[in-house]
Amino acid sequence: KIGETAPYAANRVVALVRRMFNLARTWEVFGGDNPAAGIELFKEEKRDRFVKPEELSELFKAIQKEPNPYRAAAFLILLLTGARKTEVLCMRWEDLDLKQATWRIPETKAGRPHLLPLPRAAVKLLANLPRHEGSPYALPGRRPGHHLVKLSKAWKTIRQEAKLEDGRIHDLRRTLGSWLAASGASLPLIGKALNHSQVSTTAVYARLDLDPVRQALEANAK
Repeated sequence: KIGETAPYAANRVVALVRRMFNLARTWEVFGGDNPAAGIELFKEEKRDRFVKPEELSELFKAIQKEPNPYRAAAFLILLLTGARKTEVLCMRWEDLDLKQATWRIPETKAGRPHLLPLPRAAVKLLANLPRHEGSPYALPGRRPGHHLVKLSKAWKTIRQEAKLEDGRIHDLRRTLGSWLAASGASLPLIGKALNHSQVSTTAVYARLDLDPVRQALEANAK
């Protein structure tokens, strides 16, 4: 059975192969045709799933049942900051300033550092985490000196417990953007919080700010 993410994975593979052969021709180590040229990609639908208010309580309860405090913290930090999974897992103490409530993410997908203000709930969560002596990571893994790596098994249990069967880990990042939009935050502010490099990436949240639409419909109805 082909999973729902298979078309997206296939598109990424085609893009990777195409890039590899283009570079090989640029570097003059390959002179043939690009085997990925002309391959029609699968149609991709922009995913806009996020945790809704009525789902949040059950999600918190499910996270609290996670026995590993670092995995539980990872999911909460994803929700509270909107950071990417890799950024959260690689979080170092040296990049955190809990007194100033900031987190400097040195390497991001956008290719630049990102200084992120931390909400008080995230600061309290991090301050109460047990520290592994000698580990530079806020979320240490089982191997000494390494950070937490896998969240998929824990997430499967959590989403089943919370009845979020279609939920993905990346939806937690999208949840922050969606809630900011619904509260009336501007797109530039949302883009800055999520460290988007392109305005078009943030534009998906524009339709979630329903207040202007609601006001227009109410005015029309009156």
